[in-house]
Amino acid sequence: MCQLAAYIGERAIAPLLMDALRTQEGYFGGQATGLAVMDNGQLSWVKQSGSVDHVITNSNIMGLSGTTGFAHSRLSLTSVTDERYNRAKNAHPFTNTDNTIALLHNGIITNYEPLWAELAKQYTFKSYNEDINYITDSEIAVHMVDALRKQGLCMEDAVRETANRLEGMVLLVVMSAEEPETIYITNWIQACTLAVGDNETMFSSSPLGFKHVEKEFNIFTAPRNSLIKMTRDGFKITRLDPDREAPATTIDRWGFRDAVIKLLGEKGKQTCLELLLDLNESGGEKMFNISLNEWKELQHIGWGDQNQIMDCLNLMVEEGLIKRSVEQRPEGGIVVPRVVWSLP
Repeated sequence: MCQLAAYIGERAIAPLLMDALRTQEGYFGGQATGLAVMDNGQLSWVKQSGSVDHVITNSNIMGLSGTTGFAHSRLSLTSVTDERYNRAKNAHPFTNTDNTIALLHNGIITNYEPLWAELAKQYTFKSYNEDINYITDSEIAVHMVDALRKQGLCMEDAVRETANRLEGMVLLVVMSAEEPETIYITNWIQACTLAVGDNETMFSSSPLGFKHVEKEFNIFTAPRNSLIKMTRDGFKITRLDPDREAPATTIDRWGFRDAVIKLLGEKGKQTCLELLLDLNESGGEKMFNISLNEWKELQHIGWGDQNQIMDCLNLMVEEGLIKRSVEQRPEGGIVVPRVVWSLP
């Protein structure tokens, strides 16, 4: 449950992508910030714990430049209460051994442990923390892409195969020095918004990420179960996994409204994460007017389209049903700006 953004074009890439993250991080993100850029086939990156503004102040992230790049604002469930899991090495992006492939991930990979055990025979995990025997689950994906590429698959097929081998909530964003003005995005059932401009393209987890440039791009939601090849010219979208269907989920606004009002009445102020976790336990099925078992199955197969929730919450604010505010909250050893929801 993170926030991501990517860009290919001639704009100053660091301020563009940092602004895209800043508008999103209060919803899901903010614990760590990272940016990777490709400039004339050379990969550079900066990543640290902390919000966008904290990392800008305490690093040279704004000095990165290039025509292709992506950025990541991390939210880790483990880091909410335990700062040991929120270290610079656990932030995104992750790179392969040769530093020629960079990868971002949004979601939770549920089968990462056996994959880690196998990959560790030939790869050193840069996110490994010996004191807690922990890696960030996302790092396995970059080594899987690298291994498949070395086995002879082209980059597009290596990214597709990697995504289809992973279980859980999986959205990957990948770039390589082999294709310096190409970004691959795998979208199963997650928040994924695309934008086309004049000889430039952009991606953001949420439409909020385009707030500062929305009049300069044509913005649209990416289809589910899609592999997206992003270049300056636009997006080539193909089917990610031909062997399965991504379910459609349509919000039942009345059911969602009633579930949210009930939860806020019982528990008071809630962040997006707190609200989503409570809905996962009970009430989530009312969002889509389905049974509780159907809702649990959606969670199991990797539903992660938080935009559906954020859009409805913001609409409830416009209707005067709930209030939205921003609080500075301690998470993972740092202070995070958090959007919180409450009853009027």
